[in-house]
Amino acid sequence: MPAGQVRATLVAVAAGDEVAETSRSLRGELGQPHPVPLPEFPETMPGTTPWGRTVTHLAGLALDLSPHGFRLTAARAGTSGQVRRIAAAQPSLVARTADVLAGDSAGDTVLRISGPATLAAQLALPSGEPLLSDPGALRDVCEAWLAGMLDLVAATERSLPGARAILWIQEPELDRVSAGHVRSSSGYRQLAPWHRRDVARVWEGLAQRTPAWLPGSDAVQGTVAEAIAVAQPGERPGDWEALAPRIEAGGAVLLGLRQRERGTVASRASQIATPWRRLGLAAADLGRLIVCEPGEEAVGAQLLRRRASSARDLADALDVVRHDDLDALI
Repeated sequence: MPAGQVRATLVAVAAGDEVAETSRSLRGELGQPHPVPLPEFPETMPGTTPWGRTVTHLAGLALDLSPHGFRLTAARAGTSGQVRRIAAAQPSLVARTADVLAGDSAGDTVLRISGPATLAAQLALPSGEPLLSDPGALRDVCEAWLAGMLDLVAATERSLPGARAILWIQEPELDRVSAGHVRSSSGYRQLAPWHRRDVARVWEGLAQRTPAWLPGSDAVQGTVAEAIAVAQPGERPGDWEALAPRIEAGGAVLLGLRQRERGTVASRASQIATPWRRLGLAAADLGRLIVCEPGEEAVGAQLLRRRASSARDLADALDVVRHDDLDALI
């Protein structure tokens, strides 16, 4: 992937259900070339969260919602009405976003989704046992996940003019699954681990077919168009050094910013440019960065606007460094 302008994005978890105001706020601060997140509304539209939009888009699988969460059901039983109502939130969100765009090009649009390791731990079989307990069912769900996520991309791009949908895979359960720390429903039996390299093969199967941002993993070595490694300013030198091969191989790096880290734009940019120069990386390769403002708590449109503006300002400052070399801010 050729290096270009330093890009900015954010995690956009929104309070309430003010889709129009939230979308206008985000797109008012971010636009091409910056990837704009499709906002999530966990309080009122659970089908727009990474977990909700993923589990309701597993192609060809029937589900219901038990007191303990989503579970697979027999095909003849079909998907429950409650799950269908949750699933309807995603197309509604996309349609209302299209209204905000009013024909303007959506450009790069980021949708966070849950990955296969998280499905393995959190999705239940009809018996109530975790999906991870049945290798055959796990394979079937991984195939349904791949097909369903491709359908999600296609539906988003059909509805949003000029959109290129980018799937950002979230794997909060990866460590637990790969370490063998998931237990049976009774809690008495520890399930066999699903190793990271095998999970990564499923990620790559998706990323080879559509733009996707992958969790950082030693198993992913720039073999897809836009492999994403995650770092934060201020981390240990070894953490930054691990990113160098990814950058030099042409991958992108999603740089998660510390939520409480403040200061001038120039000082924040220096915290990134300093280790970049120390590693001997080319200033031009700063164009492989996507700086990302975090924030998993649901907040209002105005705070999301400020976070988007902060990420964009930092990306702009780093772009000055990219053009003027690494002494521009240091």
